[in-house]
Amino acid sequence: MSDLNCTPTPLDDDAIARAAHFVVPRAAVPRRVVVALSGGVDSSVAAWLLKEAGHEVIGVSLRLAPDDEGSIAVRHGRCCSHDDMTDARRVADAVGADFYAVDARARFKEAVFDPFVAAYSRGETPIPCLACNHEVKLGDLLGTARRLGAALATGHYVRIVDHGGHPGLARPLDRQRDQTYWLYGTPCDVLPELLFPLGDLDKPLVRALAKRAGLPVVAQKPDSQEICFVPDGDHARVVEAALGPQPDGQLVHINGKPLGRHKGVHHFTIGQRRGTGVASPNEGERLYVVDVDADNATVTMGPREALACTTVRAGPLRTAFPIERWPEHITAQVRARHQPQPATWRIVDDVLEVTFDDAVHGVALGQAMVAYDGDVVLGGGVIVERVDGTRPRRH
Repeated sequence: MSDLNCTPTPLDDDAIARAAHFVVPRAAVPRRVVVALSGGVDSSVAAWLLKEAGHEVIGVSLRLAPDDEGSIAVRHGRCCSHDDMTDARRVADAVGADFYAVDARARFKEAVFDPFVAAYSRGETPIPCLACNHEVKLGDLLGTARRLGAALATGHYVRIVDHGGHPGLARPLDRQRDQTYWLYGTPCDVLPELLFPLGDLDKPLVRALAKRAGLPVVAQKPDSQEICFVPDGDHARVVEAALGPQPDGQLVHINGKPLGRHKGVHHFTIGQRRGTGVASPNEGERLYVVDVDADNATVTMGPREALACTTVRAGPLRTAFPIERWPEHITAQVRARHQPQPATWRIVDDVLEVTFDDAVHGVALGQAMVAYDGDVVLGGGVIVERVDGTRPRRH
């Protein structure tokens, strides 16, 4: 990771002007609120906004992944490190909030890290942030807040809205910061206990508000760019450190022609084009990873059209909105950076089956499939099967 990742993020002049005139609305009914303080700008401003609104704020910082002893550049590309906990404590002091640090490393290893390395060894592409949000941050930490008689707040960019008479989790004002995909499993019945103060703000304004609030330690702090325990982006190295050397195997073209050898299926994900180390036998053809068969240690390459499929299954199903209120026609998103696509749905063997109106590409087992009704999250699950296409694959 480049040292540029330690460069302070510049503040926007327009955002500074908007922050100067920003009025924090007072809470109609002040509450005790536990704020998950990560040491970053988002959760810090969330805590300040709640304090300014009149709530009693308690900052809680979770120590999750083991600290990395590498460069400052590496350490600032992640979250929940020792340095971040120090910043979180300083923020709590600045906003006048009580502060508690919780060592959750054992829980994190059990719920997040171990499933991550196991999934990669099976040829899947897991998203550890899903388990971290569902099990640790909005799971265990919500339990902590309840024991304190408090609501729970985070710095996620999402909104809570009324959707047909039911509370719903919705996309935020700043669509570039939309984090609904990672929170698809938040049950609607716990939404009254949650606060997301940044849902109606944009990121430049959030940074400018941090400066106005006297939080210079985080106002220009770079965003976390990688998985917290994979700060340099090399997930294969993490898998090997945990499980030891992985079986090598064969790279083949979708037509069956051998292309070369690989050093383990954990180096690959569906839709990957760069870093495979092979070229197509067909002139001018771009090759993508279209299938990963861990049982036979085989990685299949092919053209982009070979990535297409229309029916996908995901489970276990987590509903963020009552399933009896789901519309027949939805949109569904199969990767964090993909756009949601029109589809229909049904429940098959206790998993969510979605059939898209048009083919989607790059569907990888281990990623999430999230269903939406407009901007509102309906629910979703971890992808367990590509039902059709040139290379169907089932978990």
